Amino acid sequence: MFMNLMLLSMIAGQIPIPDSGWTIIKKGVEIQKIDLSKYSEYKGDLYIVRINPSNVKPKIYSADKFKEKPMSAADWCKKYKLNIAINLGMYHKDFKTHVGYMKNGDYINNSKWNNYKSALLLAPTDKNLPYFYIADLDNDSDKKLTEKYKSIVQNLRLIKGNGINVWQKKDEKWPLAAVAQDKSQNMLILFTDTPVTVYDFIQIVLNLNLSITKALYLDGGPPASLSIHYNDINLDLTGNSLSNQQEPIPNIIGIMFGPK
Repeated sequence: MFMNLMLLSMIAGQIPIPDSGWTIIKKGVEIQKIDLSKYSEYKGDLYIVRINPSNVKPKIYSADKFKEKPMSAADWCKKYKLNIAINLGMYHKDFKTHVGYMKNGDYINNSKWNNYKSALLLAPTDKNLPYFYIADLDNDSDKKLTEKYKSIVQNLRLIKGNGINVWQKKDEKWPLAAVAQDKSQNMLILFTDTPVTVYDFIQIVLNLNLSITKALYLDGGPPASLSIHYNDINLDLTGNSLSNQQEPIPNIIGIMFGPK
């Protein structure tokens, strides 16, 4: 916890992140920190990064594809000169295989579809399609779109259709990483190291006036990670409350937008 608090203090001192409203850190990239206690019973922060894919292109990075060992989000940023890294999704015990279908161009990490009803789509083969899209796999038109994207990652669904919470109320709580789509086709990266129920997390996000239409689950608990490194910002968050160190992860969403 000390390390996280120190890093939060550093980022607050270098580039103030208000508890409401956006801070622009690059054209097409904005960050906002939400005080959860203002919107819920929880104490802690929710970090939101809003990305316009017309300006900045998120990509998939896989340790298996690059013949690498899994590494922390901070190390992914360092090794591949990324400005942002977050979990791509949950993975099997082999520490490389994504739990749902996953392809990135010619690279197939997992060829098997499971019953998860959401998919992250990046890099369309049709120039008329948005670069980033979250597909509801039980929607026929969305399902057909998966055939027109180079990168497809199947994950648990959090929000479907036009802002519908699909999770049941349960008592279990954990830190959480997610990605969402808004009405303007922006990508929103969502992360909190505060243990929350998934249902409550979704309701908080939907109540923030972010115009979110869909969202999917990336990971939770100790593996959940978010790193942002850009100019004076050096932020490495983790869901690991025991050691406060980010855990190695095999697959990430990586974003590179270069120097100022």
